[in-house]
Amino acid sequence: MRMNDIYKDCIKDSFPKDFLWGVAISAKQAEGAKDRAITVADLQDYNPNDTSKVKGDLSKQEILDRLQHPDQYYFPKKQGINFYETYQEDIKLLTEMGIKCFRFSISWARIYPNGAEQEVSETGLQFYEHILDMLKERQIEPIVTLYHDDMPVDLALKYNGFMSKKVIDLYVEYATVVMKRFKDKVTYWIPVNQINLTRVGLSSIGVIKDTVTDLDKIKYQGVHHKFIACAKVKEIGVKINPSFKFGAMLADFLVNPMTCKPEDVSFATEKNQMTMYFYSDVQLRGKYPGYAIRYFKDNGIDIEMNQDELELIVRHTLDFLAISYYNSNVVSADKNSMAIGDSQLNPYLKANPWGWTINPLGLYDGFLRYWDRYEKPLMIAENGFGQIEELPENHIIQDDYRIDYIQEHIKAIQKAIQHGVEVFAYCAWSPIDMVSSGTSEMKKRYGFIYNDQDDFGNGTYQRYPKASFYWYQSLIKKNGMID
Repeated sequence: MRMNDIYKDCIKDSFPKDFLWGVAISAKQAEGAKDRAITVADLQDYNPNDTSKVKGDLSKQEILDRLQHPDQYYFPKKQGINFYETYQEDIKLLTEMGIKCFRFSISWARIYPNGAEQEVSETGLQFYEHILDMLKERQIEPIVTLYHDDMPVDLALKYNGFMSKKVIDLYVEYATVVMKRFKDKVTYWIPVNQINLTRVGLSSIGVIKDTVTDLDKIKYQGVHHKFIACAKVKEIGVKINPSFKFGAMLADFLVNPMTCKPEDVSFATEKNQMTMYFYSDVQLRGKYPGYAIRYFKDNGIDIEMNQDELELIVRHTLDFLAISYYNSNVVSADKNSMAIGDSQLNPYLKANPWGWTINPLGLYDGFLRYWDRYEKPLMIAENGFGQIEELPENHIIQDDYRIDYIQEHIKAIQKAIQHGVEVFAYCAWSPIDMVSSGTSEMKKRYGFIYNDQDDFGNGTYQRYPKASFYWYQSLIKKNGMID
């Protein structure tokens, strides 16, 4: 026999027939209905869109002021895009687009209004059950994120979020209720969204900024507690349904060296280790890598942990790797900063209006690295193009820039598949224009569907498919074949 005969099943030229083409949203950016009795807000709800007000990580007094005087601000995430009321019409639109999967998050605060310390909200469970039933009727595979950086505000104030092991237990209790309820409706679970972004802000672990010092230690301690929480969810989940699959998720910040100087090359390697691989090495390989232990020692970071926790993590590694990918950058040893996002623009790449360099080959390169490192299935959990857009008289936005961006990234994924990488899903961000996670504004739009809503919640909330909607519809019909 010849090699090509032996390995013919390993050589793929196109996307698998069962490839999951989809879209992704998050509860905090889409749902709204946060002033109902059925739910209590999370920390992210208290970021206003007024640039004169403080955004990002909040102090305890800022949170209390906003709880006591909500009329002084407009909080976009409390309104979202009204998906709580419009999900039926929205899912019908997505069915028309032809999606095969739908990634969405469940709001912890909607299931347990006080973070799992009181009675579960049946109304909240029924809301997600209705969504899952609609998806099943339409043969759309759900991919469910259990925690999308939306810590219930009560748990942030009482326990400082994931800094407390009590919150690990409460999170696992919440996740267990959800997994039991939907055990026959969901296969793919992402316990924690973009776990490496914990380094960027405290809100992702539910920590209130003025209650802690030594921020590096605090963030890594919170990450360790997330590792424990994810392992416990996997341990319990496979007992509920052995078919469950659990994924680690990273925001892709892989960097390349600015030059071929050995110092730049070495620094890029070290930065990728601590901003990317550390998190997936622990969750997919099951142990703290030597380079991370050395980094913690050299930087005076002493994480509290015990042997039982480490054994739990190694016993319950996750099953796949989900990546959010938007852009790429380069680094120089001269700057010597390990902070995520502290990097330079690649002079060989074009940038979008927000200063993000567009690099589809970076996605291809990253997928090769991840596959070589883990040999576990990969998916794109987020990928998309943001732009300021206004609705024209004919109600169709000709967003060729979005089509070009997504098309080139899909080509990169296909190339990775041709080189032996196992990729099972692509979720574009986003199906509908949503409130921005970082800035709480509407003007930066990512959707295939225009949502008539401005930064202050004004508008009809009417949905209008853009040109990219019909392009993606055609692409899905052709299973990713690009003319």
